[in-house]
Amino acid sequence: MRAINHAITGAIIGLTITNPIALPLAFMSHYALDVIPHHGYDKPPRSFAVFKIILIVDILLCIALVAVLGIRHPSYWWLAVLCAFLAATPDLMWVGDFKKKLIVKSKEDLAKRHAIVRFHFLIQWFERPIGIVVEIAWALAAAALLGVLLSYP
Repeated sequence: MRAINHAITGAIIGLTITNPIALPLAFMSHYALDVIPHHGYDKPPRSFAVFKIILIVDILLCIALVAVLGIRHPSYWWLAVLCAFLAATPDLMWVGDFKKKLIVKSKEDLAKRHAIVRFHFLIQWFERPIGIVVEIAWALAAAALLGVLLSYP
C-alpha cells in the first residue's frame, strides 16, 4: 500500500480517537492495510527511475497531507500528524532494500531476515499491478472521510 494511504488512515485515526491509544492503533493500521490487496510488481520494476518518481510523488503527497492538517488546524491536528507518520513508519524497513536495489529472490533469502521483516513481507499476500484499483478506491474513500472530518472545527 502506498505511504499516502497509510498516512491518511493514520490521520483519520488521530482525528477520531483522541486519546493515547490512537498511536498504537495508527501503527497497527499499517499491517491491517498491507493485508488488503494492493499495488505491487509481479517482477522487479524494469526502471528504478520510474519507481523512484512514484516514491517521490508518494512522499510529496504525505507532506501535503501534513500541510493540510496544519493549515486546517482541526482539534488534535498534532495527534493526526503523529498518527499519520506512525501509520507509514513500518515501510521504512524497506529503505535498505531500495538503496541496494535488492529484491527477495527466494524463501531462503527471506528466512535470513528479521522476524518482523518476514511478517511484513508475508502478510502482503496480494501485491500485483491490478491492486492499484483497490489503492485508488481506498485513497478516494479515505480522502472523502478526511474531508468530512476536516470540515468540523
